[in-house]
Order: sequence, then structure tokens, then C-alpha cells
Amino acid sequence: MQSIQHTGFWEQWQLLFVLALIAAVALNFAIKFVRAGLALGITLDEAIEGLRRLKAQAAEGAIALEEVQTQVMHSPRMGHLWAQYTHCLHVPWDQSAAASGGARSANRVQVLSEMFFTAMKAKSGGTVVDMRNIEQHVANDPHLSDLWAQYSQALDTLGQDPQPLPSRARRWRASALAETFFSEHALVDSPLRSDFYKHIPGILTGLGIIGTFSGLIMGLVHFDVSNPENTQAQLSVLVQTVGQAFFVSALAISLAMLFTWIEKALLTARYAQVETLQNLLDSMFEAGSGQENLERLVVATEAQVTLLSELLDALRAAAPSPR
Repeated sequence: MQSIQHTGFWEQWQLLFVLALIAAVALNFAIKFVRAGLALGITLDEAIEGLRRLKAQAAEGAIALEEVQTQVMHSPRMGHLWAQYTHCLHVPWDQSAAASGGARSANRVQVLSEMFFTAMKAKSGGTVVDMRNIEQHVANDPHLSDLWAQYSQALDTLGQDPQPLPSRARRWRASALAETFFSEHALVDSPLRSDFYKHIPGILTGLGIIGTFSGLIMGLVHFDVSNPENTQAQLSVLVQTVGQAFFVSALAISLAMLFTWIEKALLTARYAQVETLQNLLDSMFEAGSGQENLERLVVATEAQVTLLSELLDALRAAAPSPR
């Protein structure tokens, strides 16, 4: 500051301008990145603790999606990602069959009833079957006895009162990993604009270099050697100006190194929280894929084709031969 007063304010305006730019960049980095990064860390910690609490309270792995939405994913960004993630959640096949209750059981009873009585009609040649002795009629026929056993079991199941899990608290199966939606880019890089702020150290270094060269240029421009009597004074002013320029450069480089460390440490901590959140979500839901549903559909179709083929063979065998 003493050198600026000695050489005049207007002769050092370029260094003051560079210092103002460095201060503006540092203030923007502190508010827009550091403070936002710390606030994001608090949000992620709350989400992780909320998921752990819901997981501990879940009975037999039954997760209430509405509670996750209201208690954990209440921020706009987290809520949007959660809404996208729930599209890949579905009830497992065995649980959905139990949850459908009487409708699915009644449908199974109807199908087995039609198959059994069609086979009985074909075997008896269209005569009326005494239902009181039905077990004696099917005892010697493996196919009919198997159909009767399944039909009886379906009737017993239909008479029971199913108690499925509530629709809001079920065991869910995820067909995609949590990292597909809750990614580092969506949760950290995008809200913190890390792609921009990772270049702040380079910007500070560039400003420091500009300050150094501007100080050298201005010092050399005002350096006058025409008068030998003032040469020593002019040289002293030049050295002071150059020293001040190097001070600005050293300040900018020091801030660049400090901001690099802060940026890497902050992003590493947020990435670790996101990874914990992803692993926690994956542990709350069973892993699955759409291929399993296709496999079940193929198996069910093959079983249906087999039963229809057996029924057709039985009808052909029971049909009277043409004269």
C-alpha cells in the first residue's frame, strides 16, 4: 500500500482492478459453490438417515413409498429423481398373486373347473356324473385325479380370506439400479455446477499472470532514464511496482491452490454420500429385471399349451369313431 501512495493511485489502477476481480471470483466461489456444497451435504445426510430409519422400521422388508416421498425425498430435485425411480419398482410376481386375492383365485377356480368337467364329460361319453362319488370316478385316471386335486385346492384357497400386504407397504422389486437415477451428476455436479467451478483455480492463476504482466508493463512505461539524476528514483519505483505485481500473482496462485483443495475435498465428500444413498436404496428393494417377467410368461404359456394339448387328446380319444 505504501508503494501505491508513492507512485500515485492512477499509476496502479490495473493492480487494483485485478485484485477486485480476484476478490469477486473468490466471493462467488465461496457463496455459490462452498456454501451450496455444504447445504447439499446436510440434505444428503438427512436423506440417508431417513432411509435408514424407514428401513429399520419396515416389517419384513415392506417399504411404504409414500413415506419415502414425504419423509426423505421432500426436496424438489430429490423428489423428481424419486418419482422417476419409482417407475422401475414393481411388486414381485408371487406377492402380486397373493395381493390380488379372491379375483385371481376365482379365475383359477374357473379355469380348473372348465378343464376338469370337460375332461370328465369326454371320459363319460356325455352322461351325467354323480358328484357324490366323484373321487371314485377319477381315482384310476392320473390326469383327472391331478386336475381334481388342483381344483379342490383352488376351492379351499377361494374360501379363505386373504390378507395381503397394504398397497402402501409392500415388498418391491427394482428393475434398475439406484445409480441410474440418483447419479453423481444429477445430485452433485448439476446443482453445484462443478463443471464450471473446477476451472476457478485456472481463472485465478490467469488473473495473477495478468496482474504480473500489467505491473511490469506499467512500471516499464513510466520508467524514464532520460534524466540520470532521477534514474535511481525511477528504478526504485519500478522495483516497487514489480514487487506489488508479484504480490498479486502470489495471492492469486495461493488462492488457486487453496480452492483446488476445497473443490476436490467437497466433491469427494458429496460423491461418498451419493454412493451411500445408492447402496442404501439398492438394499431396500429386491433386485430384479424385466427378463424375469418374460421368463414367467413363457413358462405359463408353455404350461397352458401343454394342458390344452392334453385336453384335445382326451377329447379325440373320447369322440365316437365314424362308421
